[in-house]
Amino acid sequence: MNRAARAETWLPLAIAVAWWAVLYPGLFGEDSLITLEEARSGNITVWFTAWWVYIIDALSLNTRAIPLLTLAGVLVFAWSVRDWAAAVFPAGRARTWAIVIICATPLVGGLGVQVRHDAWMTAGFLFALAAITRALRHASFDRWDYARLALACLLIPTRHNGLATLIAASAIGLFVLPRRFAMTLIAISVGVFAVTQAATRASGQPHSIDPVQAVEWMMADVSCMIADPSVALTDEEWARLEPIADRGDWRQPVACRFVSPLLIAPSFRPAAVEAHMTGLARTWLSLGWRYPGKLTYVHARRVNLFLPPFVGGAPQQDHTPFIHSTILPNNFGLEWAFPRIAEAARLPLRAWNAMRAVLANAAIWLVALGVIAWQFPRLRAPLMPTLITCVGLELGLLATAPISEGRYGLLMLVTGQLALLYLALERRSGIIS
Repeated sequence: MNRAARAETWLPLAIAVAWWAVLYPGLFGEDSLITLEEARSGNITVWFTAWWVYIIDALSLNTRAIPLLTLAGVLVFAWSVRDWAAAVFPAGRARTWAIVIICATPLVGGLGVQVRHDAWMTAGFLFALAAITRALRHASFDRWDYARLALACLLIPTRHNGLATLIAASAIGLFVLPRRFAMTLIAISVGVFAVTQAATRASGQPHSIDPVQAVEWMMADVSCMIADPSVALTDEEWARLEPIADRGDWRQPVACRFVSPLLIAPSFRPAAVEAHMTGLARTWLSLGWRYPGKLTYVHARRVNLFLPPFVGGAPQQDHTPFIHSTILPNNFGLEWAFPRIAEAARLPLRAWNAMRAVLANAAIWLVALGVIAWQFPRLRAPLMPTLITCVGLELGLLATAPISEGRYGLLMLVTGQLALLYLALERRSGIIS
């Protein structure tokens, strides 16, 4: 193993440990504290997947050793980035330094030390894509590829949209990839489904996803639409909505750009949502029929981080930062071990959040991946499985994301930025003619 190869193996992990050390015990936002509390109490709501809560419970020793969980998270994420890059790009200094740089950014280090499922699911996809890309090159899977695929089946179910992304990628892959590798995506989907259902059953919940969460995006569209005085509902449409919440609480202008206050409104009845999903969907469709342009604009504006800039309106700067950079007050005794160092380490995280209109825009980096694959034929085949999966993820986010959260498209952000970094470094080294 030459010097560059050795560096490529240990440097990403060393950088991951450095992120964890300076921010010890990690970064903890509202989502982190909710899932930690579920793991400690055993009361699993499936607002987050049951499997994710079980992983938290196991790796944190029932929340008694939470730093072990954040260390595992950043190490797994950094290694998956390295594994994917090694499968896609030729060996050399450009690849090594591209991996090192991306792991040193808040995109990997900052998100990796959080108790959030985005990095874990993305790591699962990167391991799966690394295995498929290697097998495409060698025409077969080896035992390490099978290990990667098995690990992917355990990591991808940490987010609800992991399975839907795989199904969409499998459908596209049947037309684009050799049949064997498209079937591999289907096999991973089956594995993810099995893990999800087993964890859901163990939690005692009847559904793997909360009914409110399943239609949150639809309720947000309706709330935003009817906040406009020019949009009127018929009595029949109101009759479908009022079992869920009163008329006054349905009108929510904030839902046009962020989490709808309807979810915390006094009259909101979560238990009624499942029984009235069909009525909600019929009302949404009828609004789309009468106001097609307005509904399209409302929906696009709310998910504008998954669209090219300005397609869904001007980029919004009032969304939740896509990289959380603090430790919220908590009941777990979590606080920074080195506050002054941690405060300094927050600066790059805050810079990334300030530039989220570009750095967190999934569409920009999906387009970048596509352009790279098109312009550099030698990278086209290695990037194809990743492109297919990213398109599947993008379609799901455009359809059902309740808000624009940059971390939802983390797979596209990491792979797009890493690919661009690699090409820039390779060109600087004079490798590209």
